[in-house]
Amino acid sequence: MLLIPLLILALFYSPVSAQVSLGAGLSPDSFMRGEEVFVDGLSEEAFAWALTVEVSSSVLYCVFRSSAPEAEIFRHLRRGIYRQELAALLLLSQEKGVAFDKLAAELPGAGGFGALAKKHGADAADLFSRGGLLKEAADLRLPLFLAVSSFPAQGYPPAPEGSDEK
Repeated sequence: MLLIPLLILALFYSPVSAQVSLGAGLSPDSFMRGEEVFVDGLSEEAFAWALTVEVSSSVLYCVFRSSAPEAEIFRHLRRGIYRQELAALLLLSQEKGVAFDKLAAELPGAGGFGALAKKHGADAADLFSRGGLLKEAADLRLPLFLAVSSFPAQGYPPAPEGSDEK
């Protein structure tokens, strides 16, 4: 008689180490079809356009050596250069007459923006501060370049005509 309860306890016994989870789990909504996940490249592209509005065309052409500076800015943003760092690199390129692509290529090996600016004889703190102001100005223009849609949210019907509450 005592053997059956011990057998049942042995079946449900698990060592403490088995209670450690890896942080992955399933919930009831895991099997439901949700919205598709996408990488938001639109805000980066919009920032590239907004930044080109803040800087003169002649400066952009000299810095990027391209007639499509927004594409160059977008390419560097997608490669992992942060917005303020990009703006500071743009200013460094303008002041020192070094091509932006050359500076961007040197950045990882230089040990950061400060070391890169020092290598080229520039004040990193001043450039980064002015780059922040340039980034803020571009951020203010960002909504002008974002794509918007007037379609209703998926799953919700549009409001009926004349249903304005007053």
